[in-house]
Amino acid sequence: MNRIITGIMLLLVSCGPSSETKKSAEDTPEAGKLAASFTLPYRLTAPDETYTLPKALEEISGLTYYKNDQLLCVQDEEAVVYVFDTKKKAVVKDFGFGGYGDFEGIEYVNDEVYVLESNGNLFRFKPESTQIGRTKTDLPKKTEVEGLGYDPKTKRLLIAVKNGGPSSDKTVYSFNLLNKAVFKDMSLNDEQLEGAGIDPKSYKPSGIAVHPITGEWYILTSAGKRLLITNRQAKIIYSEPLDPKQYRQPEGICFAPNGDLFIASEGNGKKGYIMKFAYKK
Repeated sequence: MNRIITGIMLLLVSCGPSSETKKSAEDTPEAGKLAASFTLPYRLTAPDETYTLPKALEEISGLTYYKNDQLLCVQDEEAVVYVFDTKKKAVVKDFGFGGYGDFEGIEYVNDEVYVLESNGNLFRFKPESTQIGRTKTDLPKKTEVEGLGYDPKTKRLLIAVKNGGPSSDKTVYSFNLLNKAVFKDMSLNDEQLEGAGIDPKSYKPSGIAVHPITGEWYILTSAGKRLLITNRQAKIIYSEPLDPKQYRQPEGICFAPNGDLFIASEGNGKKGYIMKFAYKK
């Protein structure tokens, strides 16, 4: 595994850096055609529910499953987490974790909230806590990230690069929650993307999530309006374009434990919204 161990700095909450030396064949990208046997268990053109968001979430940039019938949302300018109730179809609570920034992703893991900045920095805190930890991940220079997910199998957060230089372009980094180290986890190449019918220049991930049942990685792109699915061996197994009228600016993606899929989109001049797609086994 190509590894980048970064220096880690926590503000208010401290953890020492650690390292791993094991490499895995899982990190070798596979080129070739899409998996012919794969059937997407969702109808992306027909959401089962659509939730309109309040003005404060017009620029929603990330969401994560919180608990029964509730999602956590973040927007890209203010350090505020919003609790959206899918039964009440409304924000029922919000709590701040700082001032202002460029916040692009959110994950709720082991009773803690992680929020990702576009420069790769991670905020960590318990809901409504005043103790906020901040980890500087020191990704390569000129690297802009926009997607945050979590893989329960590896116990790592996944950080998807939107724009990067030669060393980080089209890469997913991972942050190990056990030893607080950052790794270069997966990279796709232009040949793979072209084989999946994707213009490599349009591949700029805006969200990433791991399917809770199958373990596949679902990668959302806003610029290219597409959903891409890979396995852990970095092989693209599915790709589907998204209707720009239905997906105005898709920025966030997450799953419920039962496999239901949620995709959030910025309003792009209108109200933001979340679409729910029931898992069809």
